[in-house]
Amino acid sequence: MNKTIPSSLYLWILALSMASPVIADEARDALDSARAGDYTQAAAAIQPLAIGGNPQAQFNLALLYHSGAGVNQDEVAAVVWYHKAAENGSLEAQQFLAAGYAEGWFGLPRDMERAKYWEKQSQSGH
Repeated sequence: MNKTIPSSLYLWILALSMASPVIADEARDALDSARAGDYTQAAAAIQPLAIGGNPQAQFNLALLYHSGAGVNQDEVAAVVWYHKAAENGSLEAQQFLAAGYAEGWFGLPRDMERAKYWEKQSQSGH
């Protein structure tokens, strides 16, 4: 099955490629793989960065799990990575969680308190 990912993932991988030299090499590998349509390799290149605590890589990995691009589609894993990214300051992940809790998306319970919490975090830049 051909899986696609949001085009914004390319931008985030590109942003990672401009970080430190070690991160840049891994991010460049991920970007090259994603551009070539090899999302399995892109996921393999992003995962060490995500595990290492890079919030943008964590958000990108969540997107991959969410869409099933390069990995088995897994909403639970996507939400775990969205939370890690959000807790590490990813504005996009905070916004995803705010919407997810407000609407009951991504397998999350509808919870307006959590939605407001993540919305506040995204507005405060934390």
